[in-house]
Amino acid sequence: MEHPVIALDVMGGDFAPSAPIQGALKALARHQDLRLMLVGPRTAIAEALAPTSLEAFGSRLSWVEASQAIGMDEAPVQAIRRKPDASLNVGVNQLVQGKAAAFVTAGNSGAALVAAMRQLGLLPGVSRPALAVLFPGVSGETVLLDVGSQVQCRPEHLLQFARLGTAFARHTLGVPSPRVGLLNVGEEPGKGHAMARESGRRLALSGLNFVGNIEGWDLPRNRVDVAVCDGFTGNIVLKLAEGLSEMLMTICPSLAELPGSRRFEYVEQGGSVVLGLKGLVILSHGRAQAPAIANAIGLAHRSLMSRTLEQMQAEFDASPIHSDQSNAR
Repeated sequence: MEHPVIALDVMGGDFAPSAPIQGALKALARHQDLRLMLVGPRTAIAEALAPTSLEAFGSRLSWVEASQAIGMDEAPVQAIRRKPDASLNVGVNQLVQGKAAAFVTAGNSGAALVAAMRQLGLLPGVSRPALAVLFPGVSGETVLLDVGSQVQCRPEHLLQFARLGTAFARHTLGVPSPRVGLLNVGEEPGKGHAMARESGRRLALSGLNFVGNIEGWDLPRNRVDVAVCDGFTGNIVLKLAEGLSEMLMTICPSLAELPGSRRFEYVEQGGSVVLGLKGLVILSHGRAQAPAIANAIGLAHRSLMSRTLEQMQAEFDASPIHSDQSNAR
């Protein structure tokens, strides 16, 4: 039985097409059961692959033409409309057609979200997707979401994120009853602004394994399995963690030799998963080089092997998030 195909945006990111192509080669060497589909102009792919060729990998490496590319600074909605043959559009469409099971890109994240939402749609009861990362800690990983998809949220959105994160942690991390925490400025229920307080109240009534408010230092301690916040807060937390990791490695290069130390580098994380879609989409960092791209592909591969998306879809089809759950009083 053939393994599922992962589509890769060759034209996405600051270092395209070289970084995506070299990342693809690294991933192919690492995962012997991996099948990749490169999405982009054939000439650019051939030049970046040289002296290797597509044919050298047999059925493990294929190609789909996409004559256009969306820049990192382009307005997402306008770019998606203006460039129907952009690698982002074409890549997501491979999922719609069933030719690929996952799509990985380091390109314009806003445009990727627009393309994915328009073409794939959302799971039942989900009104907004969330970007989730596996935040490394001393004893494992915590699903942190949202890390940038939705910078302005209402309490019902955070409840949806908690449900999505719980399902993802259950099926990806293998945690039967994931502990959910709300990232806040203090542990007490009355802490935070009005949105945080109302979100905490609804989460407490949600039926999820909600342990209450958590603070920033609880993330590396793995106090919870799922940490929920708005995208504005989550993105700052993520970028700060990445910057601290880089600073520590620069100040003390010998830290890189310690077992497990590189888990805290953004390169090792590879990318974020867009949760809430009817399809598996991984967004890698815009400045991602080949190692980060390879790890983003690895994240997609891991999710496919654990059948995360199928199980999440079945779970949400059977028990969608209803408006009365989001507004429970």
